[in-house]
Amino acid sequence: MASNDSITSDDKYESKRDGTSVNISVMSAGAVTVHSEENPPVTKKQWLLVLSSFFVFMNTWGLLLTFGTFQTYYQQELLPHKSASDISWISTICAFILLFSGVVTGTLFDYGYLRPLLFIGSLLEVFGLMMVSISTKYYHLVLAQGMCVGLGAGMLYIPSVAATAAALQPFRRAKFMGLISTGSGIGGVIYPIMFQRLLSSLGFAWAIRIIAFLIFSTFLMSYPILIYKPRKSPLVRPFIDADAFSDTPFLLIILGGFLCAIAYFVPMFYIPLYAETEISGFRGHHVELTFYLVSIVNGASVIGRLIAGVLGTLTGPTETTALAVGASSIVIFLWILVKSVGGMIVWATVWGIVSSVIVTLPGAMVPLFSPSIEVIGTRVGMFWAGVGVGVLIGSPIAGAMVDLQPGDIQWWRLQVFSGVLMAAGALCFVYPVLYVRKKTQNFI
Repeated sequence: MASNDSITSDDKYESKRDGTSVNISVMSAGAVTVHSEENPPVTKKQWLLVLSSFFVFMNTWGLLLTFGTFQTYYQQELLPHKSASDISWISTICAFILLFSGVVTGTLFDYGYLRPLLFIGSLLEVFGLMMVSISTKYYHLVLAQGMCVGLGAGMLYIPSVAATAAALQPFRRAKFMGLISTGSGIGGVIYPIMFQRLLSSLGFAWAIRIIAFLIFSTFLMSYPILIYKPRKSPLVRPFIDADAFSDTPFLLIILGGFLCAIAYFVPMFYIPLYAETEISGFRGHHVELTFYLVSIVNGASVIGRLIAGVLGTLTGPTETTALAVGASSIVIFLWILVKSVGGMIVWATVWGIVSSVIVTLPGAMVPLFSPSIEVIGTRVGMFWAGVGVGVLIGSPIAGAMVDLQPGDIQWWRLQVFSGVLMAAGALCFVYPVLYVRKKTQNFI
């Protein structure tokens, strides 16, 4: 066993820690039980890593999940001549770069470059937001919010996930991933409300700048992660693990993640616009409530992420993710029936709880499909790269389906499209679940 600065993550190992024999064996699919004279406590460095990663989640996914609010403002005020599909490219480019860059940043983490990735990435994201504040044209937003913010966030997100997975013992991963990912939900509550309040009082430019200042200040608090010294891979590895292409279970979770990503961001980006155009109660007196629907979803997701951490520990992250994907497809189809203000609020709450599990547990799930700790960063990056492609194409396609005939908005097309792909993603997780359970039985 390595020192606390470099903690291995093998599913089963036997080692000495201060003279105590530790034997970890998988007792359920993805859950791990420790048999030892003393259960080693979480170290201070591990807690600092968890705290730092919480702020990274808050300022990457938390900001990205705010785009439903930006989408509505851009379409109605800043870029009224652009279609919903055109505007959604801004956010999907940002999400795609955030996730697909993991192919590079995950491997750079394996090489030991965590510190420069986090430092440069945080500065780049804040700089991109400052450029958004002075943007007046569509291509300005694509370059600043889509590309610059996306690249900065990508340098932060995947390395943080990989660092957390590598530094925590397997039996603690799901629980702490659930805790860390609540940062996304909290950021997704704070930033839409801030944007709406500041927009009405100070205008668009200063609303974005103040959000950027807040993000920069929380990044300063996340810098304790820089004291963590990741174990460098002893081998020079390519950015893609070639062995993964012959690993059927791993390929299936990538395909499942890809399909889920196409479906997942459709409600996240279009809920406010749907409420305002389809539900009469949101017009006039309740018009401001449309901006808060995103905060309701993200606030509910905090509950879902905590539940995901507990269930992931008890039943396994792969099983929990598969169940959440199946449940999410049902919730999306139920969206078709929502026609009232109260119904929309209830649906947004349920969607936030159920769907948040999908983006919470991959950090604990993917390492189960990694043959060794040396390729955790690479495989995590490959998984999120596949998800990134789904994010890139999902919302623009859905937006184009809504706008098939100008002046004739048909939201059911978007809803069915999203629901079917989410259900297909659930099917992709069936074999990986069976594979993990069989692997578990072999360990016992």
